[in-house]
Amino acid sequence: MNAVLTTPSTMDSLIGAYRSHVLGRNLPDPVSLNLMPSTREIMVQPHGGLDVASRLGNILVWAYTLSDLTASWSRTPEDRLHVRVNGRTAGGTVLTIYGGGPFAECCGLVTLDLDEREGVSLDELYTLVGLLREHGQHEREVA
Repeated sequence: MNAVLTTPSTMDSLIGAYRSHVLGRNLPDPVSLNLMPSTREIMVQPHGGLDVASRLGNILVWAYTLSDLTASWSRTPEDRLHVRVNGRTAGGTVLTIYGGGPFAECCGLVTLDLDEREGVSLDELYTLVGLLREHGQHEREVA
């Protein structure tokens, strides 16, 4: 009798890597989840609420579960802030977390020209989220 060796497909591996990564973690729900078999990458856009501070905060929650992190932010031609964090799960799968919002909601705290991208640290993102929350709190108190 000949034994048939079967290996899981790339898609099965990505699904397993995602399930393994989120199991036992309290992470913001994804609004979008893409499994990219051609690049063996998982892309997650976390739900974030109505304001850019909340959306960026949820990106950070996901980012802090990864290793080998790199991040960038850009100002799109549509005048939106787009943040992208790349990292690896404990099993080594590449996971990208992304999101953003209207650039005007950055309140002048991010200085990027239209269609410009630059690297950013998680500390800088964390600081931006804090400043945006302070600004939002101040505006609610004034109103």
